[in-house]
Amino acid sequence: MTFIWLPLGLISIVAIFGIVLFTPEQRANLLIWRGKSARARNLLESLLQQNPEKMQLYRKLARIYYLENRRDRKAVKIFEFIVKFKIPFEWRDELYTVIAKHYIVEGRKDTEAIRLIEKAVNKELKRLKQYAPNGV
Repeated sequence: MTFIWLPLGLISIVAIFGIVLFTPEQRANLLIWRGKSARARNLLESLLQQNPEKMQLYRKLARIYYLENRRDRKAVKIFEFIVKFKIPFEWRDELYTVIAKHYIVEGRKDTEAIRLIEKAVNKELKRLKQYAPNGV
């Protein structure tokens, strides 16, 4: 009789830990890992609406947007947040270019837009000089 209770008890404990430890953010990580980026994106977007102070959510969502080649206003807004608050991001320099292109298309001429466009141009020039032959 005790053999029946042991497996049921273990299953109950695992289920309780699964519910407690498996947060929506961890579920998003699992979806990303499984290649289901659209579902992870939707989950992360809703989590950000509920918890805009969670910086790690911006990075995860920016990574999905970047890999999906999203350049719409929603994606650019997340990219701007990454750059503005200096959140660690593997393609930070590329984000400057994406944001700058968006500002140019919008025709923005405000100080912040010009500063970011200049920064994107400088980063691109620095990158190009890296590959230029010596003396050029």
